[in-house]
Amino acid sequence: MFTYNEIRQLAIHNGITDNKVSIGIWIKIQGYKKVRKQIDKKRKIYYVLDKK
Repeated sequence: MFTYNEIRQLAIHNGITDNKVSIGIWIKIQGYKKVRKQIDKKRKIYYVLDKK
């Protein structure tokens, strides 16, 4: 499970430009899925590798 900042660092390391659109497209191509979790009444977004 990764946060957006961790995914962002991976994308930049792989040569993707640093903007939300490019990183979002790269996330989908890599097979990650967005998961929203509520922890202590705060909703956070995580990215997990889709197993399909």
